[in-house]
Amino acid sequence: MPLLAAFNPNAEKRVTWLELFFDLIFALALAMSAKPLEHIGDFSKGSYLALGEFVLIFIFLIMFWYKHMVLMNRFDHSSFLFIIITLFIGFLVVAFTEFLRIWKIQPQLGSFLATITIFLAYICISGLYFLSSLNKAAEKSGERTWARVSSKHMLFESIAFLLALLVTPNLRPYWFIVVFLYFNRGPFETYFNPQKKSTLHPALVNKPPENASHKSERIGLFALLIYGLILILAATPLLNISSAESVEGILDPLLIFGTIFLFIAVIWFIHFKQIELTRPKTRQYTVITFVHLGLLVVSVHFVRIMLEHPSDFTASVFSFVTGLLFTIMAVSYWNVKTMAGLPPTDKMLNAFKQWAYILYTSAGAFFASIIFGSPVREIIWKAVFGFILIVMFFDRRLYLYYTQSQAAKKVIKFMDNQTSLGLTFIVLGIITFFVLTALMGKAIGSAWTIIWLAPIIIGIFIFLNHWLHTRIKPN
Repeated sequence: MPLLAAFNPNAEKRVTWLELFFDLIFALALAMSAKPLEHIGDFSKGSYLALGEFVLIFIFLIMFWYKHMVLMNRFDHSSFLFIIITLFIGFLVVAFTEFLRIWKIQPQLGSFLATITIFLAYICISGLYFLSSLNKAAEKSGERTWARVSSKHMLFESIAFLLALLVTPNLRPYWFIVVFLYFNRGPFETYFNPQKKSTLHPALVNKPPENASHKSERIGLFALLIYGLILILAATPLLNISSAESVEGILDPLLIFGTIFLFIAVIWFIHFKQIELTRPKTRQYTVITFVHLGLLVVSVHFVRIMLEHPSDFTASVFSFVTGLLFTIMAVSYWNVKTMAGLPPTDKMLNAFKQWAYILYTSAGAFFASIIFGSPVREIIWKAVFGFILIVMFFDRRLYLYYTQSQAAKKVIKFMDNQTSLGLTFIVLGIITFFVLTALMGKAIGSAWTIIWLAPIIIGIFIFLNHWLHTRIKPN
């Protein structure tokens, strides 16, 4: 009986409990890596270094998780030794993230511990790949050779990380970056020059076919765990409720958490609707998902800091990062056809295209809000999320019974009939009214009245005309 079962591309492969627990450990490490962002609040050099540090740690942890996921995707592991090594890797990942924090406090000790830990982690994952190469049943498909070469490749990478002990603590971060880029240069080579022949071993370039359904499910569940931990971090203002002596002391933390919760819920809805409807795959979608998660972690941290301790720097970073987040989601929606695992219908493609326009517009509004002051900037944010919430409420196109052409009842589809068109005019008129009266101080009884009153009146007439037309029956 073989130690490991070979990957069968025709069999349905499900995510195991070991994989879920391993994902949870990595989600915890990613949340820990974002803790330094809480102390950023100005335009100092330290703030930008903290942002850069988070990005580097995030990329490193994601790539390390991806290597383990790729191995699990191609083999069904039932060995007790394999389980023990996997759990030990999870422990090392959390320890490595904590040692990076110690590195700031005591560079000599922290850098030494971090170097030893990353060496042990890579040795362990190299051992997992070597165990996979022992499976002789997979030799015909090329997976045995792929696992053996991958094991040797990561063994050399671990030794290169260990050699960082030869340099000073101040130079070790740069050593880590150089080693990481050299041994993971494959994606960068194909990105900058797709025609160039890779310098990696052929077994690493021409990998055996992956299990697309398992990979999509694994990435989706990992993203869900990140969302869960982000919600836990967003709930930290609730810990500030130390007494019930005043109503403000109770309501203020609740309002802060409620605002962050709404923000996360909107992003979650847009993100997971694509996963639910199309089961996207391809390496492009994997990269987009990881970038999406990184931007979301930063955005949630900064919106919480901004609500507790407002400043122009945190507001500017939040606007910029959230604009990038909406852009990434728009790119994903626009290219859904090339990434979809299920063949999309014409209705689905049309719905995703129109949602991409909405997301691109929202991203542009967040980028533009950077140049405005506090009152105008906050109104732009609220208007964008208010508009998205209205679309989410009335739009039913991102549902299976619509996109699969199995609608059992009549639904209101945004931008598909005169009812939603009239409501859009009314909402725009109301938003314009508040901008003119509250921000610009224009009197209601002035020439400016026509700017907000006209779209409201037009919207009411469009709405009433369509409502009466559909309900008055001919004799």
